[in-house]
Amino acid sequence: MSLSINDARIFSQVLKKARKKLHLTQETCAELLEHSLSFQKDLERCRCSPSIENFYHICRTLDISADDCIFPDSHNTDSTYQKLLRLLSQCDESSLKILAATAEAIVSEKNNPSA
Repeated sequence: MSLSINDARIFSQVLKKARKKLHLTQETCAELLEHSLSFQKDLERCRCSPSIENFYHICRTLDISADDCIFPDSHNTDSTYQKLLRLLSQCDESSLKILAATAEAIVSEKNNPSA
């Protein structure tokens, strides 16, 4: 199974951006990801798309958010939303309950400001 054409275009852009952010050449990136330089170039030029297993490996290795590839318009990687998502994984169950109650109170206040 591979990405759809539209998803592959988005992925190629995100991949290239992540590689450049890490100051990697295409060759170094290909070595890091354990695939050929020609495959790396083809991915970045949207001439092919990775298998789901390769997609997962690339995202994990280059610290790419899969959401950025699948839902590119929903949230920016550097946004507060993404920061919160990363922090949530470090919270225990008790902390998550407190955060959930706080978020519910904020949303409730926003929806009913006069209450």
